Amino acid sequence: MANDRRERILRAALEVFMRYGYRRTTMEDIARNLGMSRPALYLSFPSKQAILRDVVAMTYDEVLREIEAGLPTQPSLTDQLMHVFELWSIRPFDLVSRAPAAAELISGSFDFASDVFESGAKRLARILAGAIRGAVADPEALQPSADEVARVMVAAAQGFKSVARDTNDMRTLVRDLVRMTVAGLPVTSKASRASARRKHR
Repeated sequence: MANDRRERILRAALEVFMRYGYRRTTMEDIARNLGMSRPALYLSFPSKQAILRDVVAMTYDEVLREIEAGLPTQPSLTDQLMHVFELWSIRPFDLVSRAPAAAELISGSFDFASDVFESGAKRLARILAGAIRGAVADPEALQPSADEVARVMVAAAQGFKSVARDTNDMRTLVRDLVRMTVAGLPVTSKASRASARRKHR
């Protein structure tokens, strides 16, 4: 399938999923949003499940690329970690609060797409671990390791979705997680000075 045709289908499907949720959406709904027939849509994707898998993969890739592109602009590890979770956790949470049907799409509860959700979480953890390694003098001496810290942060942020009262509360939970994490790390003086300059602006 041509990349532009595939992307057009996935973006149209995402619009419909956001409007109705996954379970209420039909292939007919997606085809109608595209202005094509249902048989023509089936020529590109065999099922609604296949479309959702690719929608999730596309969305994760876009968010993770945005995270990676923004990291070098952040002056401290605290800022880097907040940047990561602003895009990965807080923004989707806010989206769900304004469009409840979207909750299905980010719940990670679809067995047929579990590997896609898991792959995205692992890629996020690698980004976090890389940021942590870059902020300490001796990454190999970290206990727990940067990878282990990153894994815990991803798991904690995942759990916040079920307890946060609203977007502000979600941001507070994330901020506290980031602060506790950074406080327990031997961040280099260079990174510390950058954080201090940020606070006094």
